[in-house]
Amino acid sequence: MERFFISLIVFLLLVPLVFLLYFTIVKYRPLPEEMIDESEVSDVIPVDTAFRFCLWNIGYAGLNKEMDFFYEGGTMVRPSKETVYHNMNSMTAFLNKNTSCDFYLLQEVDVNSKRSYYLNEVDFLNDGLQLGHHYFALNYKVDFVPLPITEPMGKVEAGLLVLTNKKAFSCKRYSYPYNFKWPLCLFLLDRCFMTLRYKTDNGKELVVINTHNSAFDNEGKLRIAELNDLRDFMVKEYEKGNYVIAGGDFNQSPVGTQKYVEGEVFDVVDYIVIPDTLFPADWHYVYDNNHASNRRVDTVYVKGKTRVSLVDFFLTSPNVEVDTVQCHDLGFENTDHNPVEMTVRLKE
Repeated sequence: MERFFISLIVFLLLVPLVFLLYFTIVKYRPLPEEMIDESEVSDVIPVDTAFRFCLWNIGYAGLNKEMDFFYEGGTMVRPSKETVYHNMNSMTAFLNKNTSCDFYLLQEVDVNSKRSYYLNEVDFLNDGLQLGHHYFALNYKVDFVPLPITEPMGKVEAGLLVLTNKKAFSCKRYSYPYNFKWPLCLFLLDRCFMTLRYKTDNGKELVVINTHNSAFDNEGKLRIAELNDLRDFMVKEYEKGNYVIAGGDFNQSPVGTQKYVEGEVFDVVDYIVIPDTLFPADWHYVYDNNHASNRRVDTVYVKGKTRVSLVDFFLTSPNVEVDTVQCHDLGFENTDHNPVEMTVRLKE
């Protein structure tokens, strides 16, 4: 009997160690820079001509207003398969009917994940919008997320997507070289930003950036480190004479945000603002403070009770003129974020 209990204890100790060892070996390890697409034939962007952007974290079509999420204090892991498909159809229909953009910068787009019933959302959106070109960069690739223990999230494969009617001559993935410590890093995102490059008709380049920055970082170290990397990249491009436009889910508020959205409860508990010294003063944070862009998912969404924030916005270099910006208040019907739309022109 004593031998049995010793064997049992050894077994119980070995199982988690073997589990962690396996996922350490098979962990997705992207390179610091990876070319996604190159083309000798590409579109040329005219200066002083208006063109439009839309950014939207679609929450893998699994975080509609009736959902909470276990990772943020809720209890649910995923909605029904019918709900996921309904969310995808509704979001695609909204973009088709209510926006007419040249660039769609999307985050949390699944391609092969249990949480979205293995729906390839890249193909779904590409087929639905039919803009002609799409570019995708992985930032979450884990064979098995073991939490919650009673209903594991399982396989996740997701990333950043750009849909556009303009063909780039280059698309690259840049890793943010920071993550949580082992073993947490085995089951969380490998954050990155992706860039699309275009020639302009005045001999310069337009650099379009899609990013999704860290959340759940209580000390703020990951957020700051990622922002510093992104800032260094963007400023260097501008110093070359290029136009730079970044958009995405920054998981923190832009400089100048007012902690008030009419009819909502602003999330002052986790209110983190980008330092106003991060970028030079002539750079632009572009956002609509009249509407919340994000809601907390610790509970289902109830207007006026659920905490909301503004974390989805654009950053543009001084040589980009912003004409309009609008956050579409969709009541978080199909995802925990609202889409943000912007019109810009490149200065001569």
